[in-house]
Amino acid sequence: MTTTTARIAAGIDEATYKRRVWAWTMYDWANSAFATTILAAVLPVYYSQAAGATLPSPAIATAYWARGLSLSLFIVALLSPILGTISDVMRGKKRFLAFFAGLGILGTGLLVLVQTGDWLLASILFIVGRIGFTAANVFYDALLPHVARPDDQDRVSTRGYAMGYLGGGLLLAVNIVVFFIVGGLLLSRVDVDQGRRTAMEEDALLLGAAAGS
Repeated sequence: MTTTTARIAAGIDEATYKRRVWAWTMYDWANSAFATTILAAVLPVYYSQAAGATLPSPAIATAYWARGLSLSLFIVALLSPILGTISDVMRGKKRFLAFFAGLGILGTGLLVLVQTGDWLLASILFIVGRIGFTAANVFYDALLPHVARPDDQDRVSTRGYAMGYLGGGLLLAVNIVVFFIVGGLLLSRVDVDQGRRTAMEEDALLLGAAAGS
């Protein structure tokens, strides 16, 4: 299969090859926004200050967030060996990628519905989004030999990694400036919370656009 894949990648014209590489790297551009916006910056704060605002204390809200994060990691740890085997032995990697990316987009996009006190809904949607995000990465990585020529795989992989840092970093920077700095100075608390939900929706839309390419 590896030899056949290499022949296919080597036999296409240069324009088609460049489009494939571009599409593969742009998925990483959008995908990394989940790590920066949902995992690291916006959702943890929103969970503590809004979704978990009706819990007895901020410490309990933080504990509930940590439990949701741990549960998502546990489920991912169980699924990863199975998905890795599937990606090695089965055809249809793009279909699996599309399914799990869609699952991640759905979970992330629906976070816009989370209002004050909706900590359970936020936890469920986050777990769904995290599973989709991580599982899609398994098949995304497995597509590299089908996208890049053998002597070009290191360069393409590095380019995707760099584009991921750039895309995730840019969206994070925009969200911090707009919703944490400017929003904290000029907007009411309700507006800031709505802005944070919008930031999570932006992440889902960005990933959806990249997956569709």
